Amino acid sequence: MPSSLKLRVDSLRSSTTPSIQALQGLTFVVAMWLFSRLVIIVTMQLISPHYPAIPVVHPEPGPLDFVPGFIPKPSWDLFAHWDAAWFRQIATKGYEYIPDGKMHSIAFFPLLPLAMRALMTFGIPVEIAGVLVNNLAFLGALILLYRWTEEHHGVSAARWATAALAWCPFSLYGTVIYSEGLFLLLTTASLRAFEKGQYKRAALWGALTTATRVTGAALIPTFLIVAWREKRSPIAYVAALATGLGLLSFMIFCAIRFNDPLAFVHVQKGWGIEAGFNLDGWKELFVTIFTWQHSALKELTKAIMLFGGAYLLWHFRRELSRVVLIYGICSIALILNSGAMWSINRYAFGIVSLSIALGILLSRHRRWGYATMGFFGILLFDFTIRFSWWRWIS
Repeated sequence: MPSSLKLRVDSLRSSTTPSIQALQGLTFVVAMWLFSRLVIIVTMQLISPHYPAIPVVHPEPGPLDFVPGFIPKPSWDLFAHWDAAWFRQIATKGYEYIPDGKMHSIAFFPLLPLAMRALMTFGIPVEIAGVLVNNLAFLGALILLYRWTEEHHGVSAARWATAALAWCPFSLYGTVIYSEGLFLLLTTASLRAFEKGQYKRAALWGALTTATRVTGAALIPTFLIVAWREKRSPIAYVAALATGLGLLSFMIFCAIRFNDPLAFVHVQKGWGIEAGFNLDGWKELFVTIFTWQHSALKELTKAIMLFGGAYLLWHFRRELSRVVLIYGICSIALILNSGAMWSINRYAFGIVSLSIALGILLSRHRRWGYATMGFFGILLFDFTIRFSWWRWIS
């Protein structure tokens, strides 16, 4: 073969290989998202109504819109249990709050209800709007996670990280009307942009993150610490502080509407949550685990996801990028200091750093990885059944 022709062929191969790899990666992500979502939807709509379960009479914590003795029937309402009912109320009726120590909708941040409301202007029912926003956002989060992990750790780790996040049993909250999908998408986009020095994007996605959930505030110390450690330009510090604009805007709204800028904090008492490290709660959790009481398995998942996740971050501390590592640490610290014991495992699921670390681990121990995915699939089925029947998961 003439040297000039060989050079052209090599050039063509080098230019097409990345695009083929990108297409293969996208196909893998979509497949993981689609099949895991189908498991949830089929289980919820077709299996749950016929599952032999005892209807709940008095669930804890007391949910909005619960009907004692509820038996699931195929409908969009099955996507709107527990916190989802609050998001539906906010999207249709707006916020309400009275400082009476009871549950009120101001506890939930506004970006998801606003996105739902935007779709509702096109005549889309509120439940469908919520499901669309959360599922499409979760797909976007998986795509970003794959690309980001592939850039640092290769294709294998990217695939395992994506599969772990998609099939994690708490990924149920990436399909029902919760803010998990939106939160994961925005945090991943903001972290990746800041790492690349794209400060305008990092600030924009970060501000939207802190308008989605209070735990998004972990971005602020993350960016400040990274900017300091890497001696970045002053604009990096500006971007770090700008990520708090979503939280600040919600505080201003609470001050104007309810004369209490921290109404979303004060209302947590209605759920029995006090800000700060909940020493008594953690003591009770470990006592429940070691004495193997009726809820021991549920409490064990909280300990494993939070402290096991912290161990993974420490174990791969020299391989993870500084942004990923510090965000994971700050997020875990924020969860520990929140005082919220109900949803620790769900909040841990929302820390993208843990999925990246788990992806690295499973890519090096594939047999354990396949076993983990099988176990995740079984739990995902179980969690979906329980959610449909108004049983508390997280």
